[in-house]
Amino acid sequence: MKHLAPLTAAAALLWAAPSHATLQISALVNGDSFLCVDNTSCDQNLATGVLTLAPTTIGGVLFEGSSQFQTVGPPTNALLTNSTQITNNTGTTASIQVAVGGTGFAAPTATFSAAGSGTWLNAAGSFIDMQWYGDTANDQGASTVTDLPGLLLTSASSGVATGGADSYNTGQLTGPWVTSAPYSWTMWAGGELVSGATATLAGRSQDITSDVVGVPEPGTLGLLGAGLLGLGAALRRRRRAC
Repeated sequence: MKHLAPLTAAAALLWAAPSHATLQISALVNGDSFLCVDNTSCDQNLATGVLTLAPTTIGGVLFEGSSQFQTVGPPTNALLTNSTQITNNTGTTASIQVAVGGTGFAAPTATFSAAGSGTWLNAAGSFIDMQWYGDTANDQGASTVTDLPGLLLTSASSGVATGGADSYNTGQLTGPWVTSAPYSWTMWAGGELVSGATATLAGRSQDITSDVVGVPEPGTLGLLGAGLLGLGAALRRRRRAC
C-alpha cells in the first residue's frame, strides 16, 4: 500500500507544477501517474497550504478523503498528509507510490520530528515504506514520485499486514535538522496493497515537524522594547540632572 498521499484526479492526468508552488502531491499507481499542485483546479480547497483531493480512482485504486497540509512557522513548521480510505478494487495486488512536497519552511531550526501511522482491513500481505527528506537549497520536491531533493532524514516501514484487521505506528522519529535559511521537505511512501484490501490513513498518517528556534515570542519582544524605552528615558533624566 502506500502512504498514499491522497491521490485524486483522473489517473494519467498531469498538472504542470508552477515555479512558485509550495505544496504538491504526486503519485504512481500501477503505472498511472498523477500530480496536483496547491491552488490549482485539482485542489478542492483553495486556501494556500491546504491541498484537498476529490475521491478518485487511480490505476484501479480508489482514494477518498485525501488532504495535505503545510504550516510555516514560527513557532512550528509542519508538513502532513492523510487519506480517509484507500481501497484496491483491481482484482490483483496494487503497487503504489506517493510523494508530498512543500517549500519555504522557516529557519532557523535544530531538530525534526517525523511519524507515520495507519490501519489495514483485509490486507494481509500489504505493506508501506516511508521516507522523509529535507533540502537546505529549498528545491521543490514531489513533481514526480522520484523527485526527492536534499538529504534522507529518516525512514520507516509498516511491516507486513496480517489478519483481517491490523495497524502500524512508527512512533516519533527524531534527529538533527540544522539550517539557518528557508528549506523544503518532501515525504515519500510506497508499497503494495493486496486485492480487496482497504487502508485508512486518517489523522496524521505521515508528517514531519520542526520548531523555529531563537525567535522571541511577540510578548517577549514587547517586554524587551518596553524595557529599552524605560532605560532610555532614565538615562535622559540622569543626563538632565547632571
